[in-house]
Amino acid sequence: MREPDWYCDEVIPRLVEVDVVVETDQVLAFRPPNPGFGAEHVIVVPKKHVRSLLELDPVLGARLLEVVQAVAQQVVHEHGGSQVLTTLGDEQHNRHLHMHVAAGAGVARFVTRSELQG
Repeated sequence: MREPDWYCDEVIPRLVEVDVVVETDQVLAFRPPNPGFGAEHVIVVPKKHVRSLLELDPVLGARLLEVVQAVAQQVVHEHGGSQVLTTLGDEQHNRHLHMHVAAGAGVARFVTRSELQG
């Protein structure tokens, strides 16, 4: 049985409205209709179904990384910094490879050693 895939089922065929940031023949980068995390949040996906980073073909991976890099460069220019994140296994909420480029309030923050020591 096929798993639901928001990206293949709704985003890529444009059944849901998204703010397209970059689009190539193989990759789509967009701001989702509902905020995810960060003041700036762009999701980058291959248009071809790829279940996760662990199954990504290196050639398509290079195309995907080119778009992630371009989006991240723009976000860093506008916000001073960004995070690039993908999830795998049980942490992956949608079984279609997607990378988040995020900046500002709401992004994950590393815990410093002093915070760990209390």
